[in-house]
Amino acid sequence: WAAVAGGAVFGLLLGAHLLVNTSLTFGYRVRTGPLAELAGWWAYDLGANILAAEAFFRAALFDRAYRRWSFAPAAALATGAAVVRYLADPLLPRSLGVAAGAAFYIALLGAGNCWLLARTGSLGPSLAAAALFFGAYRLLAPR
Repeated sequence: WAAVAGGAVFGLLLGAHLLVNTSLTFGYRVRTGPLAELAGWWAYDLGANILAAEAFFRAALFDRAYRRWSFAPAAALATGAAVVRYLADPLLPRSLGVAAGAAFYIALLGAGNCWLLARTGSLGPSLAAAALFFGAYRLLAPR
């Protein structure tokens, strides 16, 4: 449980940084409602987005590469693939600043989650980190 709590703290800190940075840089605000819309996005993230991304990019791709290579190239492969996947998302707003920010945060989350998996041997910490990060991400709303 300590490792899951550590992953949760990592995701919470990264999500908080995202909220502060986007509000100062792009003028985004924290969305407070409607709660049904937020709950729908959180349910999608928890039930599909996070599970699929962590299962594929960390448990499959990173784990297989890490058995063959050292940590850095394995994490770079899995993280790079995750960044490409998120940048190809049609729901991501199409601006250079948003794309750069998304690439930055997904790269940090991906590399951190690779390290968590390599350190603990469990997806639990990575799932907790991603859940809290994407929970914060869904709170973003343009002004």
